Amino acid sequence: MAVAIELGLRGIRTLVCEPRSVDAYGIAKVNLVNARSMEHFRRWGIADRHRANDPVPADVARDLVFSTRANGKILFKAEGAYEWRERMPIAAETPEWAPFEAIEKSLRTRLLELDAVTFIEHSSVLDFTQDAGGVQVTYEKDDGQVTVGANYFIIANGPHSPQRRKINLRLEGRTLFHNTSWYFHAPELKTLFEKTHLCSMTFFLNDDAFGDILVPYGGDHWGYYVSPIPEGVDANDWNQVREMMFRSVGQRFETSGERGWIWGSHARMARSFNYGRAFLIGDAAHLTPPFGGFGMNMGVGDAADLGWKIAATLEGWGGPRLLDTYSLERRDVCKFIIDGSAHNNTVWGKALVREHMEEDSARGEQVRAEIRKVIVEEKTQQFRSLGAQLGYRYTGSPIIIADGTEPPPMTYGDYVPSSVPGCRAPHVWLGADDSLYDHLGWGFCLLQQDPDIDVAPLVEAAAKAGLPLKVWNLDHPGVRALYERKLTLIRPDQHVAWRGDTLPDDPGHVIDIVRGAAQYR
Repeated sequence: MAVAIELGLRGIRTLVCEPRSVDAYGIAKVNLVNARSMEHFRRWGIADRHRANDPVPADVARDLVFSTRANGKILFKAEGAYEWRERMPIAAETPEWAPFEAIEKSLRTRLLELDAVTFIEHSSVLDFTQDAGGVQVTYEKDDGQVTVGANYFIIANGPHSPQRRKINLRLEGRTLFHNTSWYFHAPELKTLFEKTHLCSMTFFLNDDAFGDILVPYGGDHWGYYVSPIPEGVDANDWNQVREMMFRSVGQRFETSGERGWIWGSHARMARSFNYGRAFLIGDAAHLTPPFGGFGMNMGVGDAADLGWKIAATLEGWGGPRLLDTYSLERRDVCKFIIDGSAHNNTVWGKALVREHMEEDSARGEQVRAEIRKVIVEEKTQQFRSLGAQLGYRYTGSPIIIADGTEPPPMTYGDYVPSSVPGCRAPHVWLGADDSLYDHLGWGFCLLQQDPDIDVAPLVEAAAKAGLPLKVWNLDHPGVRALYERKLTLIRPDQHVAWRGDTLPDDPGHVIDIVRGAAQYR
């Protein structure tokens, strides 16, 4: 849906095949739309709409808690971990914690508003072929088969995609362990947190716990996650899973409407996301461990990168090398995020349980303090990941023109704004709810801080190539502090493509490089 929105807003006709009905939304899989994804939601006009779609009631604190039991000892509390009351200077949007149902509703509603997008519910792709002229896709709808022609085919149907298997692009890497998720209705459960804290996510650590997590979803619905599945437990047997949950939470309560499934914590990726006119996106291209919340968000990043490149190619200004850079750019970024998320799985579950941790004694408090220290040192990266959200870059890309400046170190947790080519353009608030990003437009933007520089040759070169270019003269102290050159060329996905204090000697060559039509000389 994300890539269809990106394309549809650019006027590119797109057909989406969806096995479910138009109003069927997923449950208990994804909760967090991170800051970078929310910036894309802002571009797509759905950031505020998504916040309004959150069904979780206000009496659920947007905190994260490690606790021994539902009414036990709090080991660690991250207040406001899933609520950002004030805007961040470094981003156009704050992350939003809301259940998967809200995320899908926000995307689906926007998608259905776009005239360029055709949404086919109750349909499944059966096969596709491709040649130099395009692709032929056959899908099943209402027990009949339909074949359509297109320029490109985007494979977005997850890790078990038969289309990915057809082109023999395996997800290579390793499976860390398997987990189980259950979704159920339990009106009584929230009352069990009266002595502790009813919050967005509670991790249980005790002698009976197995890396258990409880998440309230609104309407007295809950998600229960166990990671990894303990030996001897049949995760498909709700009776076994429920008894394990009761022991961990410390009390029994009524449940109904249970639905559960088993899933893996994977660190896997395809060797290439490109295959001729076919492209892998999201979980069809890569799988990341869940602790960090990047699975869906990586797919949104894929959509932002691939969408403008497909549009540029179809509009005629994208060069023959442009689409190949999709794999080149996204694969390194995804590996960086997957490695960081895999680290978040190294200390978990029984590894954090200590003897005497539930005692009402000085010894018990000392043990809890030791556990708290381990959580802070080893686990908080999982919840503080602005480096992975905002700090990834495409510095090695053939459509990025380096200037010899070394960007800040790329770290999972910390983010340092940088206008070095390849980095996400540093964000600046120009006024109340007036983001720098709101002015960049849908094509390239030349941010010009010195009005005396004659940029006409670059503008003419862009026009000759058909590349959409906006020139924006801006004199702002926040921009001057973060943008170290008088001229900064920003791509449609808000990454810096080139910068300099003077116009390049050959503006046409610069334009050709950033649109994938030329190589460095």
